[in-house]
Amino acid sequence: MSEKSVLLAVPHYGELAPEALPGLAFPSLAGDVRVKIQTNGASLLAHNFNRLWCAALNQRRTLGLTHFAMHHADIGAEVGWLDTLLAEQARVGADLLSVVVPIKDGRGVTSTGWQDPITLDITRLTLQEIHDLPVTFRAEDLGRAAQPWLMVNTGLWICDFTQPWVEEACFEVRDRIVRGGDGLYRANVLSEDWNFAGWCAGRGLKVFATRAVSVGHFGRCCYRNDAPWGQWDHDRGDVC
Repeated sequence: MSEKSVLLAVPHYGELAPEALPGLAFPSLAGDVRVKIQTNGASLLAHNFNRLWCAALNQRRTLGLTHFAMHHADIGAEVGWLDTLLAEQARVGADLLSVVVPIKDGRGVTSTGWQDPITLDITRLTLQEIHDLPVTFRAEDLGRAAQPWLMVNTGLWICDFTQPWVEEACFEVRDRIVRGGDGLYRANVLSEDWNFAGWCAGRGLKVFATRAVSVGHFGRCCYRNDAPWGQWDHDRGDVC
């Protein structure tokens, strides 16, 4: 097996959940995986990610990078999680592989979902739906009549960093205000992770999501991805 060199990006805003420490201290237990941790603190989310992406691009040759990975400061992952993702990525042939992460509330909704490329409507997947899918899945596994785009999360993910597309990618949060048929104005947002996932899907990249790695999303309590819990069995949408 050839040696792998991974830049592990850790975006933060001044705080790191203590539960993140084991996974950051020991992301890999394999002898053929070299990991460099790169941190960046900033309140502007997309700018934070882009600075970390640029750091990887600027060190790609000197470090011989084969992969880029990201680990959010509020994610707790099991020791050796990077080895699991590298193996799963190689098994399915993914350009990008993201771990399913629950949103931090009691609904059991995740930040993994699918987008209709025609209407651009996005539907999130609940943990109950996730656990009915293969452990590692792509858009084709969702069983939709029209081919959707898989929307994935940036909490814990990895990508092949040897391909030309990495020099074109950029993270961006897109906001707008729309007026509905009821005359009320509402704020809409396309988050940096879903915008990035759509960008990848639109270029034909192979985007996958997985629960092969057990994680906790830490806030006021721990929200885990390794059981089908939650109040919702499907996405009922948000109104604000």
